[in-house]
Amino acid sequence: METADVAIVGGGVVGCSVAYHLARRGVDVVLLERGQLGSGSTGRNAGGVRQQFSSEVNVLIGMRSVRMLDRFEEEVGVPADFRKVGYLMLLTRPQEVEDFRRLMEMWHRLGLTEARWLSAAETKELVPALNAEDVLGGTFCPTDGIASPDAVTMGYATAARRLGARLREGAEVNAIDVSGGRVSGLRSSLGEVSTRVVFDCAGPWAKAVGLLAGVDVPVDPYRRHIWVTDQLPEVGRNTPMTADFTTSFYFHPEGDGVLFGMSDRDEGPTFSTEINEGFLERVTEVGLHRLPALERAGIKTAWAGLYEVTPDHQAILGPVDEVAGLWCACGFSGHGFMQAPAVGELLAELLTEGRSDIDLSALAHRRFAAGALAAEQNVI
Repeated sequence: METADVAIVGGGVVGCSVAYHLARRGVDVVLLERGQLGSGSTGRNAGGVRQQFSSEVNVLIGMRSVRMLDRFEEEVGVPADFRKVGYLMLLTRPQEVEDFRRLMEMWHRLGLTEARWLSAAETKELVPALNAEDVLGGTFCPTDGIASPDAVTMGYATAARRLGARLREGAEVNAIDVSGGRVSGLRSSLGEVSTRVVFDCAGPWAKAVGLLAGVDVPVDPYRRHIWVTDQLPEVGRNTPMTADFTTSFYFHPEGDGVLFGMSDRDEGPTFSTEINEGFLERVTEVGLHRLPALERAGIKTAWAGLYEVTPDHQAILGPVDEVAGLWCACGFSGHGFMQAPAVGELLAELLTEGRSDIDLSALAHRRFAAGALAAEQNVI
């Protein structure tokens, strides 16, 4: 039987970040991934990195992650391919304008002073290919941007191994042992691990992992599509990640083409990652309105991944009250990649020091039983 101070279930970017930051603090870590590292939702996301959230804790986490990505190569040893092209949030409803005006005040108070308000005309100046006829205004943060999910995940994984962490692929966890109200170990397809701490970093499968310990982890999987076009010169390499907040349609430069996507708000929970060809028609209708140049582009590739969604679209971070030793780092609702650097560090602080630089109590698992939900509104 293998022993470890901490066992991590899930080898996406969050699990690898947690493994690295714990190993940096001298914690003996084993990570179990049923497939290959980064092969789940991490490898199927759009790579966006932003700080423009509606809840203070998410803004603070986002700001910390950006600072960590800035020094990623220096710390971890490989580049994160982080390009600060910025995030442009387009607003088309009066209520959105009012809401984001208030958010701008909060962002500046927290230190995100580079975020600024744009008029409709200024959004068009920033992204000339836009149709801004119905845009009422927008927010732009130049320190947001795009990074490589694969580079960040593999960077953390390699650095964690260098520090002594054991990262196992092809290890499906099928039981979490609980004795006297606390975790005592787990069993996987590769054998047993004796441990007193298990981290649930299983993304869309976090609910199933929680149930292995008899705990309800309220995370459901939702399919999200991404398409990439062939050459589209109207969208240059430095065009910001641009999101139509009303429709959730977004796009950013990808090679010499454009990566775009949109939430299907009519589809319920599913583990399917098959492409819904019919949904492309709806996305194209919205996309052609916002970015008319799309009409001249062909689709080069497409894929679908899964969001891990909680009832309030906020992550679940930290220990679970019902079972001592069970910790959550899941439920990011589309923000896992962009928050992974800071989350790994903060949870490592919380576990080893009993506190973290950012107060994560608002994201604790106990909030669901207490009914203390405050939904994150800036979800794309």
